[in-house]
Amino acid sequence: MLQIALASFLVWLFFKIKEKDGLIDGFAAMSFVVVPAIVVFLVSLAIHFLSLPAALSSIAELLYIAFPFFMLKQMTDYSTKKRSIYSVIVFVLVMVSHIPFVILFGPEM
Repeated sequence: MLQIALASFLVWLFFKIKEKDGLIDGFAAMSFVVVPAIVVFLVSLAIHFLSLPAALSSIAELLYIAFPFFMLKQMTDYSTKKRSIYSVIVFVLVMVSHIPFVILFGPEM
């Protein structure tokens, strides 16, 4: 939960600095992180209960790129290139926010 809060803050801060028009507020930035986190959690549970290879959950992490892309498509009139770049930046920020928790609590967090 703390990692989601940190990632949401970093995403909000990025959009606050980068986009001066204010289209992306704190709630939108938080939804870029929370919605994929819930789906990744459910996919990871399904993978665990179905005894599938754990590497499949790494593929589910790509939802942190897909969800912001489609959300930005619905919310703004940004170009496809700009939406793609912002989606990848959201993914990078989520992964960067995960690093301190892996260091502190280990990879089984």
